[in-house]
Amino acid sequence: MRWRVCLALLIPCVASAAGEARAQTAARTVTFRFAPTARAQIAAWIESADGARFATAGLTQAVAVRGIGNRPGASQMNSGFHWPYGRREGVLPVWAHRRGAAPGGVSFPRIVFQRRPEGFASRTCEDSTRDSYFCLSFSVETTRRDTLDAISCASVFNSDKGRFITPTDVANGYSEPFVQGGAESLRALDGRSLYPPRRDFVSCAGPSTVNVCMGGASTCQDHPDSASYAEQARAAMPEIDAITMATPPGDQPTTVMFDVPAAWPDGDYVAFLEINTEGDYNASYNDTVYPTPMSSNWDSWAMSYGYPFRGQPSVVFRLPIRVDGSAQIASTSDAFGYGSVSGVGAGGGSITPIDGTISNNAATAPGSGVDRLRLHPDGYRLRVEIGGTPPDAGVDADAAPDGPMDAADDAPAESDAGDAGGDGGDAAGGAVDARADAANAGADADAGGPRLAPRAGCNCSCDVGGGAGGPLGIALLVLVLVARRGRRGRG
Repeated sequence: MRWRVCLALLIPCVASAAGEARAQTAARTVTFRFAPTARAQIAAWIESADGARFATAGLTQAVAVRGIGNRPGASQMNSGFHWPYGRREGVLPVWAHRRGAAPGGVSFPRIVFQRRPEGFASRTCEDSTRDSYFCLSFSVETTRRDTLDAISCASVFNSDKGRFITPTDVANGYSEPFVQGGAESLRALDGRSLYPPRRDFVSCAGPSTVNVCMGGASTCQDHPDSASYAEQARAAMPEIDAITMATPPGDQPTTVMFDVPAAWPDGDYVAFLEINTEGDYNASYNDTVYPTPMSSNWDSWAMSYGYPFRGQPSVVFRLPIRVDGSAQIASTSDAFGYGSVSGVGAGGGSITPIDGTISNNAATAPGSGVDRLRLHPDGYRLRVEIGGTPPDAGVDADAAPDGPMDAADDAPAESDAGDAGGDGGDAAGGAVDARADAANAGADADAGGPRLAPRAGCNCSCDVGGGAGGPLGIALLVLVLVARRGRRGRG
């Protein structure tokens, strides 16, 4: 009978310990609340005030899974509906540079075309395989900015998935055409990128594949490097699956939740949200100021198809917060600044204070510039809650279903406007759960939490920490007792 008494006492003990553990976690949960404009690319992250700690809370799929920041093609190449080429290093440049500069911030191998020049949107050899997501319309009219909501990928499209740039390429001055200050030059590319490569396809290549483009005779036209894109992305950013979020629907309340790692001490932190929408034109940023590049370094497809996507740069919101176990709320209706249009060079990650070049009037320019985060009736654009788990105010960005990427899930109204949009598909290779970022950042194996007094009759104690007396250890003890009782019964 003694074991039954102990078991009866252990069950509420486990429940109590688990409840206290959940309460401790909730006290360090940071919840971002906002309503973005349509087709926005978003990065949400937390930094310690001293810059010693950095963690991404959420990153939209076009960047995290589709790899639009690190793919073949010149960065200033035109865009269009599900446009396949052109590394968009200006999509979320503040997040990318700050992550790269943070302690432990590992960059990614840079992706380039297998053999064609970086300014060519059409293939020069058999370097392409079927693409289930990106496409390139064969009609000039359907690649314009004003048709983005009215078209879909109707034709089968084969894309060059690219390869890693090599040290030899870099030493030989491998470059892309680049226009700056109205003058075109060739921008040398280094071996690393601040953005992950795409990981939404399965390469047909193996280590020994040499396709016809590279001088071989393989029927597979992917480069062997493409088979390791997903592996390389996760090696540089182990939490990438956990923080990937579907692009939120336009103008809908959205939440992103993040559990501050147990290893991070209480103290002052800063919550950031960066948002970008390609083709967001105004008087300072438009297709006249940043036109389609025209020269012999661009082929006819790059110059004649698509539209010049460079509009207003990313906009950054910033909120100082404190994590100390108490429930708090911080909010703002004002943007902190804006990022670089190109995202490259010494100032590629800089933040410029909001000025007259950025649209900032929800009445005359709804959803543009600062209003990419729409103004809530309560007067905020970004709200951050620390501690507790408040009632859901809308779409929970870390509650998307888990499963393989499926382009058929994409609706035209939610499809990416070339690059800065997104899709309704699931994140490939993992659950979309921003809270798992805490586990990737590491946690104390034994939090040394409060210990309850031993229960009479079985000498057990409840520990809400992670040690042998914690909930897991108690559960194991229960199993041992039950098994021992079973053996005695059989004897």
